[in-house]
Amino acid sequence: MKIFCKIISFIFHPVFTVMYSYFIYFHMNSIYNQMLFLAAPKIYFPLFSFLFLMAVFFPLLTVFIMYKNKLISSVSIPKRVERLPLLILVIIYYSMTYYIFRYWNTTLLNLLQPYLSFLFAGLTLILILTLITLKWKISIHTASISGLAGGMMALTIIAQPITNLPQVFLVNTGLLVFIGLVSFSRLYLKAHSPHQVIVGVALGFSLIFSLVFNQLYL
Repeated sequence: MKIFCKIISFIFHPVFTVMYSYFIYFHMNSIYNQMLFLAAPKIYFPLFSFLFLMAVFFPLLTVFIMYKNKLISSVSIPKRVERLPLLILVIIYYSMTYYIFRYWNTTLLNLLQPYLSFLFAGLTLILILTLITLKWKISIHTASISGLAGGMMALTIIAQPITNLPQVFLVNTGLLVFIGLVSFSRLYLKAHSPHQVIVGVALGFSLIFSLVFNQLYL
C-alpha cells in the first residue's frame, strides 16, 4: 500500500497538474478549440512545449538545484519553511506563463480565453497557498488535484457546445476519484493531517471552479 500511495503522490504531483489540464482541455471538442485549430492548425505543440518548459521543467530544475545546494532536505520538500522559496519561484514561472498565454490569446481571436482563466486561477491558487504556507502546512497535492477537477468541470460548462461530452464527463468523474486517491495517499504516508488535506481539497476546488466558471482573469 505504501508503494501505491507513493506512486499516486508522484503521478499527481502539483508540478504536473497544469500539463494534465492542457491535455484534458485541448482534447475537448468545444467550439473554442474547433475554431482555434482551424485558425492555427499547428498551435497545439508550440503551446504544449512552452507550458512544459515554464511550468514543469524549470520548477523541477529548481528543485534539483536547491537539493544539490542543500537548500532543501529532500526533493519531496516535507518541511513547510523549505517550500516557501520554491513557491515564490513557481509564482514567477507561472506569472510569465500566464503573461505569454494572454498575449497569444489576443493574437488568436481570444480563442484561448477559457483556458486563460484556468491559468489565472492556478496562479491565484499558488499565491494563496504560499501565503498559507507562511504559517501553516497545507496539502498542496490535494489543492492541486482538486483545483484541476474544479477547473475542468467549470470549463466543461462554459465551453459548450462540446461534441465529445460523454468522454469529457467520464474524465471529470475520474478526476473526482483521483481527489479521493490523492487525499488517502497523503494521509497514509503521514505527509499531512486530515485538516491539511480537507482544507487543500476545499480551497483548490472552490477557488478554481469559481474563477473559471465566471471567466475571471487579469
